[in-house]
Amino acid sequence: MLPGDFDRCSGTHNIHGNLADLRALVASNQKGIHLVQELISCYGLEVVQAYMAHIQHHAEVAVRNLLRDVSTTTYGVLRASEKMDDGSVINLRVEIDSQEGSATFDFEGKSPMVINNLNAPRAITKSAIIYSLRCMVGYDIPLNQGCLAPIHLLIPK
Repeated sequence: MLPGDFDRCSGTHNIHGNLADLRALVASNQKGIHLVQELISCYGLEVVQAYMAHIQHHAEVAVRNLLRDVSTTTYGVLRASEKMDDGSVINLRVEIDSQEGSATFDFEGKSPMVINNLNAPRAITKSAIIYSLRCMVGYDIPLNQGCLAPIHLLIPK
């Protein structure tokens, strides 16, 4: 396939830049691996895993508390709808369980996948949610999977 073979799919215009970006991503992952290995060699695997679990638990508690706080002013339900440039729609309904401090993010009624770069696969959607929640917590916590522990995600096919 060549750029432009499909309508509205132009391919890459800067392959060298894209490859440089990928090399930078690989290098940063390698650096992260090296740093975690250093931690393990200094403190031992059990200690490092215990601290990682504490960090995730702290993030989960912070998000649960945030959701409880938000539910007091929103009656536990938030809704948003946004129309994209191409006319496709993103609908989001967030239902918060104030007792558990959990929430369901429901994207029912969104437009189907489109043939352009405006789609957000499940991983990108989760990344946006985790980042948003962390920003709303109100104090600095490391970005980690614990933020998503109290979240149930519904994305129709």
